[in-house]
Amino acid sequence: MADKYTVAIVGAGGISSAHVAGYNKNKEDVVIEAIVDPIANARKNFQDEYSVKHAYSSMANLFNDFVPDIVSICTWHSLHHEQTIEAAEAGVKAIICEKPMAIGSGPASMMIEACNKNDVKLVVSHQRRFTPGWEKAKQLVEQGLIGQPMFVELKALEGLLNWATHNIDGSRFIIGDPKTNWVFGAVQRTTNKYERNTRIEDSCMGLIHYKNDVQAFIQSDLKNYDFESKWATNHPIFIRGEKGALDISEYEVKFLGGNSSGWKTIPADVPKELIEPIGGETNGKLVSELIQWLEGGPEHRCSGVKAKETLDIMMSIYQSARINEKVIFPVKENDYPLDLMFEEGKIPLKTFEKYDIRGFLNRSGIDEKDYNRLKSQNLSHHEIMRQVKRS
Repeated sequence: MADKYTVAIVGAGGISSAHVAGYNKNKEDVVIEAIVDPIANARKNFQDEYSVKHAYSSMANLFNDFVPDIVSICTWHSLHHEQTIEAAEAGVKAIICEKPMAIGSGPASMMIEACNKNDVKLVVSHQRRFTPGWEKAKQLVEQGLIGQPMFVELKALEGLLNWATHNIDGSRFIIGDPKTNWVFGAVQRTTNKYERNTRIEDSCMGLIHYKNDVQAFIQSDLKNYDFESKWATNHPIFIRGEKGALDISEYEVKFLGGNSSGWKTIPADVPKELIEPIGGETNGKLVSELIQWLEGGPEHRCSGVKAKETLDIMMSIYQSARINEKVIFPVKENDYPLDLMFEEGKIPLKTFEKYDIRGFLNRSGIDEKDYNRLKSQNLSHHEIMRQVKRS
């Protein structure tokens, strides 16, 4: 490769720092040239912090000036599909889109179609597929340590689209990305709950039946668990096989089976003190594998096609609750089933006041001078947004 790939990042919020960290791990191959954000102070802060030359208030302004090779979409969920399509049609070579891929299976299909039509590589940021604990678990499954996988148990909090997308996607990665046969789901939503201005459930559960006869059960916001202690995980994965079981985190794997009298810890190939589930080497490997894909290598482990299978599972949990039946794949409903359920009166509210569990991240109406004051204290974006003055 003669020249470095040029990069533009769309959205200067907290998650953009993880994308920057990933690109910075590949400085010999990429250079971040631009930031796009509608808020002037956000653009300036980003430029100052990361020494980025160009800043634009919109993607249209960016593409009128130049077309980068790679675009990172780091915006709120409902913007992902339109911004991905806009970038693909502008002529970029690759897109890294934040999770969840889209809100609805139809928009996700449109993203893939636009990228295929314009020969664009689409990656969705399920970067935890690169964490050493999950990679070790995949290796152990492939080596037959637990025999044929039979059942997967997953727990998540803070919404199916927000946290559970990683659990579902990560477990699929570990057991070989099987295709889905059907999904059966249940949903509760009696409060007017949103996440980044997208309607979400109070709680839900789903049973997934893959075509290789492995089943997976996901429960979201039904049971609290420790995710804040050192080496605890937000995204626990438990896999039971014919000959044993694995309890998996991003940091290590625990094995029960064989001649052991209890759980045995199997360390990852990297010391857990060095493992970062977001940013650092994890996002760095995501970028590195994208570069390999651009240069003729195999499909990326986080490709849009693989991510859509995960998204379709989540949408089908909602859709199954909507129609009171199993959802047989391939999915047929293109719109967001949770919105449809609400509009059809199938999930009536008991508490009507709207609340957003990530509403504090909405930058409209904040005191930008106070934001800068807090930033000078080396607080993270999330910490600042919880404390900043608002009009």
